Amino acid sequence: MNNALMDIDELRTRASGEGRAAAGGRPAGATLTLGSGGAELPLAGELAALLPRVPVAGVRLAEPADLTALPDHAIVRIIALLRECSSIGTRTAWSLTLGAQQLDLIPRLDHLPAPDTITVRENGTSFDGEWRSSRSFGLLYFRKGPKFLSVVDQRPESSSRTIVDDPAMMDVFLQALEARAWAQVTRTAQLTAAAEKLVDQGLIMRFGDHCVTLPVHMRSWPLGSVLLGGTLASAGKKSETNPHDAPVGI
Repeated sequence: MNNALMDIDELRTRASGEGRAAAGGRPAGATLTLGSGGAELPLAGELAALLPRVPVAGVRLAEPADLTALPDHAIVRIIALLRECSSIGTRTAWSLTLGAQQLDLIPRLDHLPAPDTITVRENGTSFDGEWRSSRSFGLLYFRKGPKFLSVVDQRPESSSRTIVDDPAMMDVFLQALEARAWAQVTRTAQLTAAAEKLVDQGLIMRFGDHCVTLPVHMRSWPLGSVLLGGTLASAGKKSETNPHDAPVGI
């Protein structure tokens, strides 16, 4: 990545002063570094709004995503940020640390941008298995239709296409894009049942008292693409709505 760095405050300043970047490409810029010196990570929705306005060479997480030590709210926010970088098509540099008992999380997360390193804490060794997004984009994504969500899962162990058109399930799914406290998305018995069903289906991941939506939002249809470590750089775009999508229930 580019050696020039910027932090989230500089990105906010540039976005407010420079407006939207010109259409037709994303020129090289500084690398956005998040979490330096213990700084709070931005919300995924804010990052998704800022990055199209200010060209960056990529996004780097300054500290390892340590699933054995970080609080639950920090873990789900990191997952949400990685998911948004994949959706936007931004190069991402990050590292992952987990415990030996957490290795089963990798197949649930490896549709996200591939980490530069994966360390297994107990023995200090690197994980030498496969991170599938390094060779295949679009393993788990969703598109928004009129009053429904179309979720496509192309991972071999759970290959499916799901239409989410239940209002409660859509509510929970969309709220958890921002990485929320479990109590925030389960305010009623109906929402609780919807959230539990989404967790069972692998569309939302729960860490302790927090949760996050996993599928990447496919905001545009790529006409041509380049794989960037689990992200997509679009060479051309169509609108998000697909006329062949129609709700068929869940």
